[in-house]
Amino acid sequence: MTLTDKFFLCYFETTRACNLACKYCMSRPETPPAAPELSTEEAKALVLDELAKVSSNVAVAFSGGESLLRKDIDVLLAHTASLGMYSFINTNGKILVETDAVRRSIAATGGRVIFVLPINSVDAGANRSSRDDDPSTVMQAAEVCRRDGADYFFLLTVSKENLETLEPTVRFLKMNRVPMLRAPFVPRGSGAQYSDLAFDARDMERVIHPALASNPLSYISYTPFFADPDALEAAWRRYGVKIEGLGCQAGRSFAAVGAEGAVAPCVQLLDSAATVGNVRDTPLSALIGRHPTFEALRRRDGNLKGRCGICRYRESCGGCRALAYYQSGDLFAEDPTCFFQPQDRSTRCDLETLETAQLAKFIEYLKYNKPWNVLF
Repeated sequence: MTLTDKFFLCYFETTRACNLACKYCMSRPETPPAAPELSTEEAKALVLDELAKVSSNVAVAFSGGESLLRKDIDVLLAHTASLGMYSFINTNGKILVETDAVRRSIAATGGRVIFVLPINSVDAGANRSSRDDDPSTVMQAAEVCRRDGADYFFLLTVSKENLETLEPTVRFLKMNRVPMLRAPFVPRGSGAQYSDLAFDARDMERVIHPALASNPLSYISYTPFFADPDALEAAWRRYGVKIEGLGCQAGRSFAAVGAEGAVAPCVQLLDSAATVGNVRDTPLSALIGRHPTFEALRRRDGNLKGRCGICRYRESCGGCRALAYYQSGDLFAEDPTCFFQPQDRSTRCDLETLETAQLAKFIEYLKYNKPWNVLF
C-alpha cells in the first residue's frame, strides 16, 4: 500500500535510555512506561518492514534517549539498509566522541547513514543548561563524522531559554554550510514541568523567525513559512526536486513511533492523547495510510482551522500541529506562535519575496549535494 514515491521519514524512538540528563528531555516520561520497549524482532517486523510498505523512498530517524546505547542497534541499522532505506541517527554526540559508533554505523548501513547532532546554543552556558553538555562535544562529534566520512546535520531546539543566543547560533551554522533542523520546545516528557519555556508569537516575530529566515539551509520542517506557492511549484519543476516536508511535516511526510510502539503524526506528539494507535495492535502501514488523523493531515484544505485554515500558505506551511495541540488541545487549530494575520486566502505576507528567494537557494543546495540529491 505504497502511498507515494516522495521522501517519507519515520522518527523511531528506540529507547528511553540516555547517557546525558538533559533538563527538559522530551522523550523521558515522568512515570515509567506501562509496556516494555520494542524488542529487536518487533522493531524489525512491526516498524522497519512496515515502513517499506508506506513509500518507496523512506528514511528512519533512530532516536531515544540515545539509540546507540541499544545493544542491537547495529542489527536494526543493517536491517534498515537491507530494505533500501537510509538511517538518520539522532544522537547527543557524546557517544560518537567516546566510541567507534560512527564507523560501526557506516559498516552496518553500507554508508547509508546521516548523523543528527544537537546544538541549542553556541554559548556554553545556554547549551549546557538545556542539553547537559558543552557545545564543544557536538563540535567534536562533527569532526569525527568528517574524519570517518559520515554525513551529518544539526538539530536546534528552540525555547525561551536560548532566544538571546539564537541569532549567533544560526549564523554560526550558516557559516559552516551544514543543513539544520529547528525543533520547537513542547511540554512533553520531562519538559512538561518547564511549560514556561514555550515560546509565543511575539518571540517568533521578534527573534526566531528573523534568525531562521536568514539561513536557507534551515528551511526543512519550517513554520511559519511564507514562500510563494506558485513559485514553489515552478522551482520543483526546474530542479526536479520536491519536498513534502516543507512547513509542518506531521502526518504528511512524517510519522513517529515511540519506544513502546505508540504511533503519532509527529515525534512531539508521542506520549500525548494525539497518538493514533500502537504497532503491537495495528500495522504501522495501516495507521499511516488509513487512520483518519493521518488522512486529515494530508488534506489540509478544509481541515485546518482559524488563521491556518484561510491562509495562502496552508499547503506549504500549515502551521505547527504540535504547538497547536499543546496550546489548544486541538491538533487542527491555528498555530498559536504564528504572527501572520491573513484576512483571507489572497492575503500575502510581507516576507514572501525574501523567503521565496531563500527557498530557491535551499532547493539548489539539495539538488547538487549528496546525500540530499539521492533522498529528494
